[in-house]
Parts: sequence; C-alpha cells; structure tokens
Amino acid sequence: MIKNIILAIAAALVIGCGKDDEIINPPMSDVPAIELINVSPTTVTALGDSIVFIIHYEDGNGDLGFNAPDSMSLYITDTRIPLTESFFVPLLAPEGADIAIQGELEVVLNNTILVNPDATSETVEFEIQLRDRSGNYSNVLVAPVITVFPE
Repeated sequence: MIKNIILAIAAALVIGCGKDDEIINPPMSDVPAIELINVSPTTVTALGDSIVFIIHYEDGNGDLGFNAPDSMSLYITDTRIPLTESFFVPLLAPEGADIAIQGELEVVLNNTILVNPDATSETVEFEIQLRDRSGNYSNVLVAPVITVFPE
C-alpha cells in the first residue's frame, strides 16, 4: 500500500513537472496602436503651464518614427478649436528592421490657451494619434478633461 502511494505521488510529480504549454503572444498589427498611460497636470494656467502625456505604443513591424526632424508623426488636437500640434518622433527601431516594438513616449504640450479670453476657466479634451512611416494611423486617444485657467 505504501508502495502504491509512493508510486502515485511520483506519477503526480512527473505529470506536474511536465513542460507548461507555451504562452503564445498573438502577432502585433503593422498598424500602430496607442494607449494613454498618464496625463498631468489636469489643471493648467493658459500660456504658462505645460501638459505631459505619457503614451504606450505598439507596432508589429517597427516602422515608427523618422530620421528627419522635420517629419512629424505624432499629433495632439485641441478639440475646442480644433487646432492640431505636430510632434517629431525619432526612429524607435532601426530603419529597415521588421521587428515588433513597444514602449512609452513622453510628449510635452506647451502653452495651452483660453479660446474665450473672458472666461474664468475652460475645459478641453485632447485627441492623440500616431502615424508610422508606411502612412498607417493609430487609433485616436481621447485624454481626460483638462481645466484651463486664465493667466
């Protein structure tokens, strides 16, 4: 009987110690995808404070960013006006490399304005989008509401 118990425990250990099924990550799309990690601050003074956006990105073929600093690929739109600010993103993987990449970008938006100069405050939502070198646009993020106060 003890022999059977030892044999059962040994069999359980052998089965339990077997190789786990591999976790297979689904392939990333060649179209970039972005997610908002953080926005701060949530209240700013017009023409005085900057807003920092931290954005997580993923791209299946690594063609995010450009060599030329005049090539803009990240866009933040003030939905009140609408006014779009364009930002340069440097190469995030070597040019020609076909590799999946992911990481975080920190983007600083300076000098938010009051649309109505007589307002005691205004709220604004910003939309954020990223473009890769193939011309594919990511999903559009909508940042949480930010309150803008006069100077």
